[in-house]
This record gives sequence, C-alpha cells and structure tokens, in this order.
Amino acid sequence: MFRLLSAVAVVALLGGVMLADDKKEDKKDVKPEGVWTKEADQITLTLDFSKADVLVVTAAIGDNALVITSKTTVEKDGTVKAKMTKSEVKGDFPFKPMDGYEFSFKIKIDGKKATISDYTANEGEEQGKNAVEGEYAKKEKKDN
Repeated sequence: MFRLLSAVAVVALLGGVMLADDKKEDKKDVKPEGVWTKEADQITLTLDFSKADVLVVTAAIGDNALVITSKTTVEKDGTVKAKMTKSEVKGDFPFKPMDGYEFSFKIKIDGKKATISDYTANEGEEQGKNAVEGEYAKKEKKDN
C-alpha cells in the first residue's frame, strides 16, 4: 500500500511540474528580436527589433531609402502593431508616409528565418503588402 501511495505521489508531483511548464509556455510572449532582412524586386527591407517596443523599418532602393521608426506592441499570436513616431526619406524614395501612419503584420519566426504575412496599413496598404510580406533572414551580429 505504501508503494502504491508513493507511486501516486510521484506521478502527481511530475504531472504538476509538467502542467506548470505548459502554463509557462502558454504565457510566453512572442517578441521578435534582432535585425531581419529581405531583398526582392530591387528593394532591400530591414526590420530592426533591437530596442524594446520599437521597430525601425528601412526600405532601400539603391541610394534612395525610407526609414520609419515606430512604437510597437506584439500580441501572443505574433501580430506586430506599429505606430510611426518618426520618418526620414533619403534621396528620391517614392513613398513618404503621413503623420499618424500605422501598420501591422503577423510574424512567425523559425530559427534564422521569419515569415511576415497579413500586412495592413492606414496608407499605401497594397504596395506595402507586396513589398513587406514574405521571408526574411536574421542578420548576424558582427563581433568587434
């Protein structure tokens, strides 16, 4: 009888630990980190998540570029919501966002690859969707 109770106690203890680990996993936020890049149709896109709650997007066509800095939130399903706080156009870039520019997308990270989908914006959504959605590679940090 003592062995049976001991076995039940061990199983209950292990089950409790496993449930606790599952709950920790459920609460884990999906927050992208680092710098991600994509090259397509003569545009190089860089998404820089290096600072907490900030996303810096750089779209470059040769020497012409648009740099957008935005305040972000990331939902548990990987949806990134961004509101522009600053923009800078370099050269003759074909798009300059208006004040109050907001956009969102879903990001799914798998190791050193990220896929962006479901892009929406309050301005230039269709052009942005074609440029932003797709696969990105994680940019490796250079050691000094």
